[in-house]
Amino acid sequence: MDKFERDVQFMAEKLKKHYGQEIWSRIDEMRDRLITLHESNKVKINHSIMEFVMGAYLIDKGYKVSLEHPLENDLVADIMAWKNGRSIIVEVETGFTSPENALDPQSYLTARIISKIARYSMLADRFSLATPPHNILQIPTALLRSRRRRNEIELLKNLCDRYYSTPKINLEKLEEMKLHMIYIINVDALKVKPLRPKTYLRLNRNLLPKLEDIKNYLRRPTFGAT
Repeated sequence: MDKFERDVQFMAEKLKKHYGQEIWSRIDEMRDRLITLHESNKVKINHSIMEFVMGAYLIDKGYKVSLEHPLENDLVADIMAWKNGRSIIVEVETGFTSPENALDPQSYLTARIISKIARYSMLADRFSLATPPHNILQIPTALLRSRRRRNEIELLKNLCDRYYSTPKINLEKLEEMKLHMIYIINVDALKVKPLRPKTYLRLNRNLLPKLEDIKNYLRRPTFGAT
C-alpha cells in the first residue's frame, strides 16, 4: 500500500466516523474508485481527497455520486451526481498552477475557470465549483451577474482562446454557461459550505477579476498556452 492508498483509506475511515453507517458502502465505493484511478496514474492525492470529501457530503444529502465520471467529447467530470431525476456536476479547483504559468498565474486561472464553466455547465442540470477555504476562485465578476453584455462575453472568449485552442470555446457556450453553487471544502474539519454565486461575489468582490483586469491580462504575453 503506497502513500496515496494510505491517505485515501485514512480519509475513508474519517468520513465513516463523520457520517452515519448507512452510507459506509458508498464511501468504500468512492475509495476503491480513487485507488483504481491512481493505479493508472490518472489522479493526484490533494485533488482526490477534496473529491472524496465533497462526494460524501452529496451522498449524505441523498445524491447518487460518481467520481471522475466520463462525459462527451473526452471530458471527465470530477463529480457527477443525481437526485430526483436531476443531475449536477461539481468541478474541484485547488488553485494549482503549473511552472509554465509562473509568470501569469492569475490570467491562467481566470481562463481556466471560464473554460470549466463553459465546457461543463451545459452537460448537467446544475453546475457548481468547489474549492478549499484558502483559495479564491478567479471567477470574473461578469459571470456572477444574471445578465452579461456581449462585449463582456467577447472579452472572456478572447482570454480563453489564449490558453485553450483545442478546441476553442464558441460564443454560444459562453453566453449560456451557468454557475449554480460554489462549495467551500474544509478537508481538515470534513465540512462543506455551499455559497450562492452572488454571496461569493459579495464576500470576495475585491479579489475577483473585473473586466479591466481581463483587458490588462490580454495586453500581456501569454505563457504555457495549450
